[in-house]
Amino acid sequence: MKARTITASLIGLLAAMVATGVGAQTAPIEFRVIAAKGNPAGCVNLDASLSRVHTITLMGDKAMLKSSGGINDTLKQTAPNVYKTRLGLGGVNLDVVADASKSPKTLDVTEASRGCHWNAVAP
Repeated sequence: MKARTITASLIGLLAAMVATGVGAQTAPIEFRVIAAKGNPAGCVNLDASLSRVHTITLMGDKAMLKSSGGINDTLKQTAPNVYKTRLGLGGVNLDVVADASKSPKTLDVTEASRGCHWNAVAP
């Protein structure tokens, strides 16, 4: 009789953990980043690194950014499900914003001094 009570309690605890997301891994979000129309000619040299699949994995107040182009960085949460970072690539600074708070989720990359912009929407 005691074994059934303990088993039922464990099943209830596991069900509650799954329902609240405790212990659950966040599925990676994939983005195919593309250059914005009208980007200045000085932005083209970054297209090869940025125009690839980028994966964002949310991890509490941080998010991990990885791409097949060798971009790996940690983004910090700035609002609920909005993550930002600044990274250096090809001698320029890029501002990266991943917004998982809305549907569809978005990824925006900008380089302010040249006016470059790339973006993506999660499928």
